[in-house]
Amino acid sequence: MTATASVAGASYGTNPGLLRTGLWGALSLFLLYAINTVAAAEKTPTLAVIIDDLGFRLIEDQAVLALDPRISVAIIPNAPLARRMAAKAYAQQRTVLVHLPLSQGPSGECDAPICPRREWSPERMRQHLAWAFEEVHGATGLNNHQGSLFTADPAATRRLIEGLKLFSRGRAEAPFVIDSRTTPASHLANLASAAGFYMAERDVFLDHDRRPEAMTRAWNAAIDRARSQGHAVVIGHPHPETIAFLDQALALLESQGVALVALPEVLQAAGRAEPARPARAAAQAAYRSRTSPPGP
Repeated sequence: MTATASVAGASYGTNPGLLRTGLWGALSLFLLYAINTVAAAEKTPTLAVIIDDLGFRLIEDQAVLALDPRISVAIIPNAPLARRMAAKAYAQQRTVLVHLPLSQGPSGECDAPICPRREWSPERMRQHLAWAFEEVHGATGLNNHQGSLFTADPAATRRLIEGLKLFSRGRAEAPFVIDSRTTPASHLANLASAAGFYMAERDVFLDHDRRPEAMTRAWNAAIDRARSQGHAVVIGHPHPETIAFLDQALALLESQGVALVALPEVLQAAGRAEPARPARAAAQAAYRSRTSPPGP
């Protein structure tokens, strides 16, 4: 009986030359795997920042647009400065989002004209989205302003996403979706992903508490999440305290081994099929601005 040795799926007899060839092949495959594993582990974690609620306060909005252009801005449709800020951000080649107001619990339905209602049909949602994207000209995605009542309603959220699909048919590229996760019960990320949209979720609200020490803790939490999952999304607001904090924090980010990137780079990493993460603590998941802009 002839002895054989199996290497990398091939069977060799006792011929030493063939055995050495097989061993070298297996070793080469192992080294290639090891190199790719190390390269993946050494990939720089990335952080994307979105500033919500633009369109209401000229001085603060202009200060936001003076920050690094990799920072995205989310503009509320029909805000007094919406068109002006959208045009300035677009000219900077900055990523612009429609910041879509949605019904917010526990205060109930949002009856303002800028708010889609939960009972609307997909076609009525499409019409509203077409209006919103016209108000925020140049926007390539959307995220929700408040909306804990709306996004916790799976039927309403599904109709909104179906409306977005209808709206997307007339565009060269479908908008992306960012779930602001104003409630741990949000269905927005999962339903957007299931419908084939590029999407990501907010990981950290930077300025739920605007004290410097609180924002530092939130920023460090975002850096930790970027390191653990490869990327993170931070949402802040055009408060003077937030702008001042970012001006300093961003200057140190590279030295902390994390890269600030434009939002589309994180979307490419998150892709179209990333499932929503489990619910987090309500205090971190919820945000309601203590000042303008108005909302439900």
